Amino acid sequence: MMNSISDILTASYSSSREADQAAKDLKSFVGAESNYEIIRLALGRSLGLESFPEAAPDAKGSAIKGLQLFGDEDSCNFLWIGLFGELLRRRGEETFTLEALQKLVRDHWHRGIRLLTDDRNEAGDDFKSFLEILARKANLPEQTSPLSVVDGGIADELGPRKIDDEEQDAILKLLRQNGVTAEIRETFAGPRINRYKLFLAKATDRRALESRLDELGFALGIGNTLSLSNANEPKTCFLDEPRPKEAWQTVDVTHFARAAAGFDFVAMRLPVSPGVTIDGKPLMFDLASAPHLLIGGTTGSGKSVCLNALLLSLLSYGDRRPLRFALIDPKQVEFAAWRDYPLLFGEVATDSTAATTLLDQLVEEMEARYTRFAELGVKDLASAREKGYRGEWIIVAVDELADLVMQDKTNEERLVLLAQKARAAGIHLILATQRPEAKTFSGLLRTNCPARIALRVARAAESKIIMDEAGAERLQGAGDMIFRGGDGRGIRAHSYNIRAEDIATQLSV
Repeated sequence: MMNSISDILTASYSSSREADQAAKDLKSFVGAESNYEIIRLALGRSLGLESFPEAAPDAKGSAIKGLQLFGDEDSCNFLWIGLFGELLRRRGEETFTLEALQKLVRDHWHRGIRLLTDDRNEAGDDFKSFLEILARKANLPEQTSPLSVVDGGIADELGPRKIDDEEQDAILKLLRQNGVTAEIRETFAGPRINRYKLFLAKATDRRALESRLDELGFALGIGNTLSLSNANEPKTCFLDEPRPKEAWQTVDVTHFARAAAGFDFVAMRLPVSPGVTIDGKPLMFDLASAPHLLIGGTTGSGKSVCLNALLLSLLSYGDRRPLRFALIDPKQVEFAAWRDYPLLFGEVATDSTAATTLLDQLVEEMEARYTRFAELGVKDLASAREKGYRGEWIIVAVDELADLVMQDKTNEERLVLLAQKARAAGIHLILATQRPEAKTFSGLLRTNCPARIALRVARAAESKIIMDEAGAERLQGAGDMIFRGGDGRGIRAHSYNIRAEDIATQLSV
């Protein structure tokens, strides 16, 4: 058993004879003054891969003391030591012994030197290119590890998992056949999507890939659901390949419950989770900061399921946030289970006249709250509640916006007024429609509802109405979505399979 840090720092470490010789060449190439600089670089390069290295062939290289290798306390040597200790634990070592540490360092050292040598060869002995390769790979793990417990407790059953070499080779072959030369830098398989991070050496390859997405999808037998997005790194992009429905992983109410258990009510006023991202992590955002949300998607896209997930998020708060719900349901279907819920703001509105009355009441409530805030000397609901005001947050949910606007155009004016002014009063809108058209989502309404959820639509023009760009026409349906928050960044996600019975069960609690 290790007795002290001093044992580690006074011990000697070495790698293979092969690594020792290659390190001398790299030291000269890099212009390093000391051996430890190259060794630390090699260790970092190897640790960038999440797999364990194979055993070094021998331990006959030059030795270096732990103090020189890891540095002193001011150099944060404990971080190196702690990292290797955690790796030993993950590998199944029952005790942290010096011998095990020395072997692990030796193996990573050997692999790291070989990787650096490969990087140098890839750069063609050009030092600038070598540095660019290192910088790129420092930010891009070459393998992904299974997701354990993260962001609310979603377990590793949802991935991500590495895509096997055979599937990767098939994608690369198909790309080459279509005139695109690419290198796969990272892959993972989430609950429904296979994602490939591609490096494209030429800008023309990106344009060629974009123009051939439908042809590639046809060759793969998945129609027009292949999609391409930026990876926010030079010359890289994500290629998302949807899997067939029989290969999907179920994301249901149990996964939602784990996500809701992780809601951070300190960082978020009204946290909600409509689903999981394509790597299986809960997608969470603050509805209070949104501050209003538009949802658009055609029949079968999963609009109702997504809406149910948002409502169940709000119902999960218990006593943490006092809420009331104002519900408009022109089709008289989606909110039927809510009709006897005691915390409604008015009755569920199922026709134009009732909807107009409800919206007028909400505008009056908003104005009355601002009058009360002025008396209290505050600017918003949260501050007013700190001074004893007992008003609740009000969630206004409209199941079919298009029907509401078509029945009475003045209802749109009322919604715009609420969208413009109601945030500080604690009134937030969730507006959903199956017909995302310019006349449904007016410019004023879209401007004041910066948060969007786009589900599958029939045409790129409809996608642009929802999230100001094409892409939603390539979604799979059945809850496949793109969330776009106020920062404009799009996040691919899949809705929890929340059923009407799950909402009914929560309402009866």
